[in-house]
Amino acid sequence: MRKLAIVGIATAAIATSAWAIEPGNWETNSRLADLQLPADMPPQAADMMRQIMGGEGMTAQNCITQDQIDNSPERIFEETNGECRYTEFDMSGGEIHAVAQCESDEGTMDMTMDGTYTASTYDMTMTMRGNMGMGPMTMTFDVTGSRLGACG
Repeated sequence: MRKLAIVGIATAAIATSAWAIEPGNWETNSRLADLQLPADMPPQAADMMRQIMGGEGMTAQNCITQDQIDNSPERIFEETNGECRYTEFDMSGGEIHAVAQCESDEGTMDMTMDGTYTASTYDMTMTMRGNMGMGPMTMTFDVTGSRLGACG
């Protein structure tokens, strides 16, 4: 689902630079910070959408190997079923900026990520804009991650 793609793409973005992070087991936490829905959306549908996307947030763990770090972002995007592709990616000096387009059966979303990182942590804001079949919407997520230790 869309929430898994969000967590996967955040981890993938961080893992794409060989000098940026350490391989190992990473935990990613994402929390919906803002959700802007079409004005004509029925209130019940808007409330349901906020509950599905918001709630307690989402936590996932992902093993990032040295091989994944050494290869291109497309290889890591296999975890998002190939739904997302970078058009911009810059990770240097402890800062990250990325732009991607994500396509699925529901529609197309444009995503921007901006934040900071160290070898064992990251903190980003991810904004997704698009039309998922119910009109234009914008979702903003606070995403944090930390390396837990070795994989396995």
